[in-house]
Amino acid sequence: MQKTISALEPLKSEALKKKILSSLDSLLPLPQVVLKAQNLLLDSNSSFNELSDIIETDQEITLKILKMANSAYYSLKNEVCSVRQACVMLGFSVIGEIIMAAGTSTLFSKPLISYGMNPKELWQHSLAVALASRKIANAIDSAQANEAFLCGLFHDVGKLILDEHIFSRNDEFRDFLINGHHPHFEIEKQILGFDHSEIASELCKRWEFPKAVTRAIKRHHFLNPKQASELAIILNAADTLIRIKANKNGNGSITDQMDQHVMEFLALNEDDLGSIMVEVNESVRTITDEIFGAAS
Repeated sequence: MQKTISALEPLKSEALKKKILSSLDSLLPLPQVVLKAQNLLLDSNSSFNELSDIIETDQEITLKILKMANSAYYSLKNEVCSVRQACVMLGFSVIGEIIMAAGTSTLFSKPLISYGMNPKELWQHSLAVALASRKIANAIDSAQANEAFLCGLFHDVGKLILDEHIFSRNDEFRDFLINGHHPHFEIEKQILGFDHSEIASELCKRWEFPKAVTRAIKRHHFLNPKQASELAIILNAADTLIRIKANKNGNGSITDQMDQHVMEFLALNEDDLGSIMVEVNESVRTITDEIFGAAS
């Protein structure tokens, strides 16, 4: 007999969502250096000097950037001694990745009991989706590569908020997650009446992210490829790609496991996606080692 999930009554669901949204600013504040840096990275008129001045206000992120810049991963010939030098030598996109990775590493790195995620697991998944989103955007010659990276990095941030609200029904949630093979967002919808992508989108609005980013995050799970934005389609593809790799699903090719309408829009083949997977995996492993230490 198929199990069902008992949902919150509509009025209770609406009240809970309203309570969560009214408290978002205090529940999960984003480091100011990350907020300011992402605005500059999305501004084509910004300069390396402006970016480095903002970064240098945060000593922890400054140290992490210098450590990353001098790692073997980037293969620079000369030692990087300042953030300004790192910006010039690595470029806006790479520096943006390092800032966002370093700036969110502490924020995201906590265990999510209801989701069965260990410390750093959400951050590593989010970073992987962010890197994959940027690579897919670049592969299809999209002008939204930086926005795609933001979408990927913050698409699951709502789980940090919802974890405690699902905890009281954790056994039920985990049972459906493991045995029913239902994705997180479907079970959240059943239990709470809303899902983590809705909360993530609202949180990103509070952080004043571009509207295209907040909309893509909100809609990437419930995708109508014929009506969806390019960003939402890129995010959907990147998230699916990283989940395929994480699940080590061998049932058919990568393209067979992805939405065919999405694949038609992106016009990427199996080799393209396989290369992105390999590159992203290497990048996440290296960045994790540099930020948290090789023993992580």
